Amino acid sequence: MAARQPHYRVTILVLGDLGRSPRMLNQAWALAEDGAAVSLAGYHETPVDRAVAEHPRIRLHRVRSLDRAREGRSRILFLLFSAWRAAFLGLESFWLLLARTPRADVVLVQNPPSFPTLLAGWLAARARRSLFIVDWHNFGYAMLALRLGPAHFMVRLAKACERWLGSQADAHLCVSAAMRDVLTREFGLPAAVVLPDRPRELLPLLPMTARSAAAHRVLSRAGFVLPQDAALAVCPTSWSADEDMDLLLEGLQRWDSQGAPSPLPRLCVVITGRGPLREAFEQRISGLCWRRLTLRTAFLDPADYRELLCAAHFGFCLHRSTSGVDLPMKLMDLFGARTPACVLDYGECLTEQIQPGVTALTFRTSQELACRIDQLLAGFPDDLQLLAQMQCNIQAACTETWQQVWQREAAPVFHRVLRSA
Repeated sequence: MAARQPHYRVTILVLGDLGRSPRMLNQAWALAEDGAAVSLAGYHETPVDRAVAEHPRIRLHRVRSLDRAREGRSRILFLLFSAWRAAFLGLESFWLLLARTPRADVVLVQNPPSFPTLLAGWLAARARRSLFIVDWHNFGYAMLALRLGPAHFMVRLAKACERWLGSQADAHLCVSAAMRDVLTREFGLPAAVVLPDRPRELLPLLPMTARSAAAHRVLSRAGFVLPQDAALAVCPTSWSADEDMDLLLEGLQRWDSQGAPSPLPRLCVVITGRGPLREAFEQRISGLCWRRLTLRTAFLDPADYRELLCAAHFGFCLHRSTSGVDLPMKLMDLFGARTPACVLDYGECLTEQIQPGVTALTFRTSQELACRIDQLLAGFPDDLQLLAQMQCNIQAACTETWQQVWQREAAPVFHRVLRSA
């Protein structure tokens, strides 16, 4: 593979930490496997998966990162700081695409963040006579509405700009059929291709009866002690505003307080990841006392993270879509490890990724979450019938890897636009 000459070049721009951008890492890896020479640009804050970092066709480029506006600032200060940050990152990104990377046949950008990603990618692509493709993970204006409210004039302006800049692209990928419908109906982009998230690899199935021993080994390496009579749950998160960690905490407190502490099962919850809201959450839980629950936060390297997912009895997914049409990538990490999940139900779009009651249990309130934990732990530790059945259901339903889906859905998009250039 290393000796073959690349038959096209792609530059990928991610205005986020590459190590915590699994979909774009997967894009880079799939493109390289397809024969492309890939320049992957983004923040270098956490380690990049070795399969990408050491791929002979992928070269990493650093974009200087700037902290986001802190929570608690007034709207005026938030907007002023965000505008200055966008201008700085826009110039940084444009110069990188224009002068610090080889000329590409295709510039692929992740959206959001929309500003300045879409503008920098589009201008650089046109200046270097490259094709411009957008991979829509969500909508930038919907993320902005979390801070300003959906009726704010800046949110309406952001949507108009995002729609216009999006219309300048030569092709579009998106994460869900529901998002494709919005792109068609509200953005006037009828040709978006759905590229659903799938696990990079389907990890070997570890039976529920063997997971406690595996959990002890994994946690001991991370410096944690798993009580002998405790189940392990993992919550993969990016610690961003579109994950409802308050609801998780309320649900865990309800579960911990109900019933007598013995002989009810104990639970250890490990919340993984790194992001802007982690420190505030850790401060909040530092003074809490638990009767039968242990709560820890950790950031693991990719290999230990995958092993933790395989060892967990079940997982939590607290993604709450800002647009109602994006899907949680972290859930695919759990399914790739054949690990059942409790999933926050934020709307009909979620059924594109899960089968409620079959591959995952859903909840909307903290009381429902506490009940779901009880359901999953029924019979612990020796007779985990529901978890074992869900594990088999996931294995039957989740049979495709990212590479297989990418070759079927995305590869024709790149090949088509290259032929038409």
